[in-house]
Amino acid sequence: MERPTHRKQLKFLTCGSVDDGKSTLIGHLLYDAKLLHADQKQALVNDSKMGAPFGQLDYSLLLDGLMAEREQKITIDVAYRYFSTKKRSFIVADTPGHAEYTRNMAVGASNAELAVILVDVTKGLLIQTKRHIKICEFMGIRYFVFAINKMDLTGYSEASYEAVRREIIALMKDTGAKELKVIPVSAAYGDNLIKLSPSMAWYQGPSLLEYLESVNITDDAYGEDFIMPVQRVSRSDSSFRGLQGQVESGRIELHDEVMILPSGEKAAVEAIYIADQPSVSAHKGHPVTLQLNQELDVSRGCVISQGGNLHITQLFYATILWMDDQELVQGRDFLLKTGTNVVPAVVLNVKSKIDLASGKVSFVDRVSKNEIVQCEIRLSQSIPCSKFEFCKVMGSFILINRISNMTSACGRIDNFLEREDSLVWQHLDI
Repeated sequence: MERPTHRKQLKFLTCGSVDDGKSTLIGHLLYDAKLLHADQKQALVNDSKMGAPFGQLDYSLLLDGLMAEREQKITIDVAYRYFSTKKRSFIVADTPGHAEYTRNMAVGASNAELAVILVDVTKGLLIQTKRHIKICEFMGIRYFVFAINKMDLTGYSEASYEAVRREIIALMKDTGAKELKVIPVSAAYGDNLIKLSPSMAWYQGPSLLEYLESVNITDDAYGEDFIMPVQRVSRSDSSFRGLQGQVESGRIELHDEVMILPSGEKAAVEAIYIADQPSVSAHKGHPVTLQLNQELDVSRGCVISQGGNLHITQLFYATILWMDDQELVQGRDFLLKTGTNVVPAVVLNVKSKIDLASGKVSFVDRVSKNEIVQCEIRLSQSIPCSKFEFCKVMGSFILINRISNMTSACGRIDNFLEREDSLVWQHLDI
């Protein structure tokens, strides 16, 4: 099957500290790129009359839609915008900067491929900016754009830009970033958003939109091991039994041999359907229905795969971002969701906390909101999963409070443990 010929879509988020201009930047970019409908432009003009000084347009209103956001002049919830240029289509998540809404920012980062991190040139890198960088890295983002904003307040000073740029380069040198770009901008006046500004003739790089249109996000959909968590078993009639789900890694072709996990049984692919159309193959991102050449015990939570990157385990090391108001202590039990599996789980042996501002590691036995810690997690049963580095979907999870049903934490699997600790499990009586 040939690679898709449609424009490649880029999913990115904007993040940074409070009042760094995230919503204004995206709103002004959409406005200057003529990506708004006439009624949206008129609504912006009308809404701006309520609070913007001297008849100026308040571009942040295009994304801050909640009444509380407009009253407080901050972003609270994640705002998604979909737009396309001649070169690429985009999904942007505008995320809040306030520490109280860090969990909302983490949600926006979980599906992003690239992060646009805003930095106020007059303030430099703040604690919340560093926290967002760590969370982006934690969520697997490897492409970073730093927009050094409010350059107009420094008279478009190259020296001010260079000072912040050096600070960013020093901070990012020990991260796993594949690509890093630093661009000076003024979100309020549109400098370097769509095209290069004459006010910063000393800057020779691309504008923000030019970079977003051209950045090459490595697509590993081809060549990886095939992985498809089963979401549903379809029985349209007595002669049809289809296994449905989304391909999360690799590709599959007719007559390929696959393995069903956790049972380990094998079968060959007899038919492939993408939506309701038959196909000879499918790859990452496709919602598919597979028919196998024999009847096997397969249900929701099973995984159809090829290759050896998946493990059957019930005990692993993990790094988690704690998002609950209530502290996490060792021995608390949750429901853990990974792929299409939901199983009881308990957090064991909280080992260390990563300081989001300094990056230093300290040892703790309890965890507060917005902290990142490393711990051991034990499940009530063995399930198929992966290290995060091999498959993001099968190597990530959320912890759900069993009483309130709220998401308490998101996490990533770092390594697997072989030892058994049934006495701990029995003692907790999950």
